[in-house]
Amino acid sequence: MTAEQFMAERLYARDSVAVEPATNDASTATDAPVAGDLVALIAASEPPVLFGLGQVTGRSDRGRTVVAYRHRVMDDGPPVQSEVPVGMSPLPPAEYDRLSRSLTRAEDARAGRSEWFVSLALPIEAATRAEAVREFWTYVEKLGPRELPAYVWPRGDELAMQAFVLGAVANLDPEEEAP
Repeated sequence: MTAEQFMAERLYARDSVAVEPATNDASTATDAPVAGDLVALIAASEPPVLFGLGQVTGRSDRGRTVVAYRHRVMDDGPPVQSEVPVGMSPLPPAEYDRLSRSLTRAEDARAGRSEWFVSLALPIEAATRAEAVREFWTYVEKLGPRELPAYVWPRGDELAMQAFVLGAVANLDPEEEAP
């Protein structure tokens, strides 16, 4: 998976992902995962990172392989060896189980789920409230998470509010230095 597709994947909580098959000199069309195969999902980054485990469910209309997530580690995936191809790597059941247990332990360590407030505020000029709402959703759909900052803070701690753009903390104060 390219770095750009991985960044886009991190923006939404989807149940599945459509992945281009990995291509390298050693791979052939017969190496492509088929429905039911267990796969590791590797993002092209430096170093490449494991961002999920899943099971192939079929093909998309565009010929991509559709993988249903079983584990997602979008924000802190472990690095993988550089010889592992990016995209999907079919796994034998024993290796899949080993990786799944390790990711489950990591998820359990982070399991302290908190309640967060997430807000998006836009000044909208409109004649009526209903028109303002339509304009708001049009802006959200058109600009999306690549351009609109979302503000996030833990319940009860509004002073901890941070802006996020593209799934990462963004400094929106031009008078403050970037961290």
